[in-house]
Amino acid sequence: MFNSGGIESPGMDDPLDGAETSDSTEQDRYLAAMQDLTAAMAASGTSFRERVEPVLAVGREHLGFPNGHIAVVSGDEHEIVASSGLSSTITPGAKTPLSETYCRHTLDKAGIHIVTNASESMATDPAYERFGLQAYVGATLRVDGSEYGTLCFVNDSEAIAEFSDWQRTLFEHLTQWVEAEIERELAVDTREQSQRLLEATFNSPETFIGILDADGNLIRANETALGFIDADDEAIFGESFWDTPWWNHDEAVASRCQDAVERATEGEMVRFEAEHIGADGQRISTAVVARPVAADGTVRKIIVEGTDITDLKRREEQMEFFNSILRHDILNGMTVIEARAETLADALGGTQATYAETILDWSRDIVDLTQKVRSVLNTMSDDGLTEAETIELAPVVEGAVNKAASMDEDCTLKTDIHEGVEVVADDLLDDVVGNILTNAVEHGGPGSTIEVTTERVGSVVRLHIADDGPGIPPAERDAIFEKGERGTESTGTGFGLYFVSVMVESYGGDIWVEDSDLGGSEFVVELPKE
Repeated sequence: MFNSGGIESPGMDDPLDGAETSDSTEQDRYLAAMQDLTAAMAASGTSFRERVEPVLAVGREHLGFPNGHIAVVSGDEHEIVASSGLSSTITPGAKTPLSETYCRHTLDKAGIHIVTNASESMATDPAYERFGLQAYVGATLRVDGSEYGTLCFVNDSEAIAEFSDWQRTLFEHLTQWVEAEIERELAVDTREQSQRLLEATFNSPETFIGILDADGNLIRANETALGFIDADDEAIFGESFWDTPWWNHDEAVASRCQDAVERATEGEMVRFEAEHIGADGQRISTAVVARPVAADGTVRKIIVEGTDITDLKRREEQMEFFNSILRHDILNGMTVIEARAETLADALGGTQATYAETILDWSRDIVDLTQKVRSVLNTMSDDGLTEAETIELAPVVEGAVNKAASMDEDCTLKTDIHEGVEVVADDLLDDVVGNILTNAVEHGGPGSTIEVTTERVGSVVRLHIADDGPGIPPAERDAIFEKGERGTESTGTGFGLYFVSVMVESYGGDIWVEDSDLGGSEFVVELPKE
């Protein structure tokens, strides 16, 4: 039966103390058990099971049980990880719901938990109904202060007598040793996982990595770097890093590398870009970082990492090419056309003047579109990113409203902008707001009403632009911000709202469309305050 909810072990008092009152037979049994246990603990084993199962065998022999096993408990799952004896019924890897195990009682109690006769005390218990074990002794295993599982010895056919003091002490020795082995195993697992993670990171297919000594000599390189130059590591290890095939194809590149390494030896982290030629003649561009690794204030190693940015550089070149076309060819040509159209519009009359005005309007629209495309290209280029700053919102809205109002003398524009409201943006914000307002005027119809308001929400400011136009169906609201998309009634390029979306995102903000209280659509532009 259960002994008063489990037996509390009385500390690890040596049962040989007080020998005058101890039974000599028990002393001899304890000494024999400790000798066998010491021998089993000293035996070498590669795996966790190889180390602990001989110890479990010693425990079950001297404690008088057919089986000893270790279980790990996770949530409601109980899994045996090592076992000695009764191999046909209790095997490593066997999993059982914790609610159907004897161990659940052990976990609920402190110290050693003993069931001497389960047929009497556990006849209706789910564990006894499932396994039918007649006797059980167990203790909770703790690792780093956390519950790990249990150490158990069981008898499948016979009840047992009470544990003597020497048996309790032996069991406590077993428990402490097993806990130490589990900690050791987990530490090994952690080291192995860290090593595997380190190796996986070191051999990333996207990054060249070299490790140098404090003098700048190469002592290790990853597979990606070695494969690029098709080099034998023994042939290049020990060489000055800048003299290796990654760098020595070009004197300027090698000099840049040497300078970075020498600065890294002084404790500085250095970044630069370089070009490399592979064994197959392939040329790539890399962003390189040379990082010092110091110990006790002294640089011991230098890690050099090169990330392939060839595609990025190619895209930058392409964007610069198209930007130059916009800047010089298209924009300059349209400026000439606009000037000539303006002259013709002033000089001509009647239908011809109307044609000239049409040419002038389209010219201005194309010039405006070209400038916006350039703005987007600039925001997508590392060299052309505009510097966001805190700016006052009211003047921006006022200028955009005045421009939109000039498009339709009958439209009504109302504003309610809180004084002193500032947002993080740049000098293109007036184009962002202007695009939304002109879009509302164009699609709202003659005499439309547009309201512009602001609200502060936590760390952001929301600019609301609402109209009483036909509105935008919910299914189309996300699509209108995509490249080249436009409403079903639109005759524009579909660029304006894409431009708006790109710019708002570059500010760290967001934009979306809701239903307006005026009956149409409401654009909400969310911008950070700082």
